[in-house]
Amino acid sequence: MGGMISRLRRRVHAPPLPLPLDDDDLLSEILLRLPPHPACLLRASLVCTRWRRLLRDPGFLRRSRAFHRTPPVLGLFRTSLRGGRFVPVGEAPDRVPAAGFALPDPSSWVLLGCRHGRALLRSRPGWLQILVWDPITGHRRCVRLSRLGSHVKACSATVLGDPVGLGRREGSFRVAFVFTGSGRASACVYSSETGAWGRLITAEAPCDDVSVKPSALVGDAVYWLLDDGGILELHLGKESLAMVEPPPDAQSLYVLNIQLMEAEAGVLGFAGVTQYSYTLHLWAREAGRDGTENWVLRTAIDLGGFAPLLGVTTWIMMVPPIKIIGVDEGGNFAFLKTIFGIFMLSLDVLLLKKVSDVQLMEFVRPYSSFYVAGGAGGGEGAMETVKLNQN
Repeated sequence: MGGMISRLRRRVHAPPLPLPLDDDDLLSEILLRLPPHPACLLRASLVCTRWRRLLRDPGFLRRSRAFHRTPPVLGLFRTSLRGGRFVPVGEAPDRVPAAGFALPDPSSWVLLGCRHGRALLRSRPGWLQILVWDPITGHRRCVRLSRLGSHVKACSATVLGDPVGLGRREGSFRVAFVFTGSGRASACVYSSETGAWGRLITAEAPCDDVSVKPSALVGDAVYWLLDDGGILELHLGKESLAMVEPPPDAQSLYVLNIQLMEAEAGVLGFAGVTQYSYTLHLWAREAGRDGTENWVLRTAIDLGGFAPLLGVTTWIMMVPPIKIIGVDEGGNFAFLKTIFGIFMLSLDVLLLKKVSDVQLMEFVRPYSSFYVAGGAGGGEGAMETVKLNQN
């Protein structure tokens, strides 16, 4: 009897079993499956110090990007000659505060585009400097350019971050810079890891000038639209610059109401709104059995059903009545503009919502990011100098 009482006492005073959430590895796996929106992760980080430590660990952030792959669209940067501002597109409570995304001095900088959580700007006036800016961390890196030759008529640039699996250091980036003039196109790539620009790459075939529209990144290649509707391809691995033909009859069908994008299955995509009807065409450049690449029309979306929401009627004589002004870097959303506002169209479920009013003569650049809000900020980076051989 006494032995039984002793065993019962030992059971009563035995230490409690650990709870599942006491295991950091298991908790990380659970947190990994939260929606990758910064506001959602920020709220989770406020639960306790331990959760905040796990969520802000660089290893967790890398795993989160790999797990979710496509960053959420946080908003739009709208810029014009009068300045610029950030317009959040999320719904409360996941709507990020616009004040945290204030553009650098618009009298000194012009926004070029956004990718991999960074924004790229050029100095005003002229192309004397390029600024790489992470709006969430506040980190900035400024790269100085040498003076371009008089034959250069148009320039463009895009920033490339550090996607998972490329083996680059966390926070590293590249800038692909392209310029055209006198029927020639040249490009050069800057690396933050080396702090220098690579060799100058020149296209063999003549081409028109590069457009101001956003570029598209597909695999290891960057694509820019040209003013005549053609496409310029910079292959980063091969260090080559070449021309790519657009979809057949694109010039007559869309009259430059077009955008480049990454299509499903990781191929080059092409979005265009037809000139005489409210139809959005989504093309993809697919490889055939013989290895040649051809344009395939994958989707035709009739925008006429959205006409009441878009504010478009048959009596409005505006060219074009519906203009495609951007596609997010994941290729999931198209941004359309009419005289009544800017609209965000989900390309998979065909949902449309108005995200902003509209102004004439302005550019719109979607911004996406995985980063946890409230991270450590940064400061101005060092000034880098480059001299491009334009001969």
